[in-house]
Amino acid sequence: MNTKTIIIFIAVLFVLDLLLQLYRGWKRNDLFTQLSRYLADKDFAAFDELLASPQTKRVLPPFNIAFLKLNEALILEDEKMTDESFDSFNMTMTKSQKEVLYKRGFYYYLDKRNKDKTDHYYELLRQMNVADLQTLDVMYDTYILKGSKYLDIIRNAAEKAGEKEKMPYYSLLADIYQNIGDKDKEKEYRKIVKDYTDKLIGK
Repeated sequence: MNTKTIIIFIAVLFVLDLLLQLYRGWKRNDLFTQLSRYLADKDFAAFDELLASPQTKRVLPPFNIAFLKLNEALILEDEKMTDESFDSFNMTMTKSQKEVLYKRGFYYYLDKRNKDKTDHYYELLRQMNVADLQTLDVMYDTYILKGSKYLDIIRNAAEKAGEKEKMPYYSLLADIYQNIGDKDKEKEYRKIVKDYTDKLIGK
């Protein structure tokens, strides 16, 4: 085989490989869109059937399949299924995949006030030294430790924020004041948030 033939052969292989990758990418995106649509429509029977199909297992990476299953459990508000879904991620993950999963776990179990499981994901995120670690610290202190360590920081942030951006801070401040037993301040901030929400929905 002469040099020119070898070059042509390699070029053909390259083009074929590129076309195969493009096809796989299209199939992956198409499949992911279809699964997401089933979830949005709450057509869980169709979702489960497609997710368990050989086609899906062949096209989608294990992380994507497990994450879609987790989203289904969260939508169903099935605590047992959600716990099992979080526990199913016994696979190699990229740093970004770990961060997405750990944050989902942190906020889910924080909302459930499940200290042990919140601790687990909080520690994993701290070890990763994620960019928004202070936000996690604030949430952990306020809702798990029932503390007020970040009261001044949140109050200062609220003062500097625009009107729309103030509301999450005010809601957080109400919860912090509840933690320290300051009922007047708690009531004040809850009223501000309620009045703003009522205004938005036209009450």
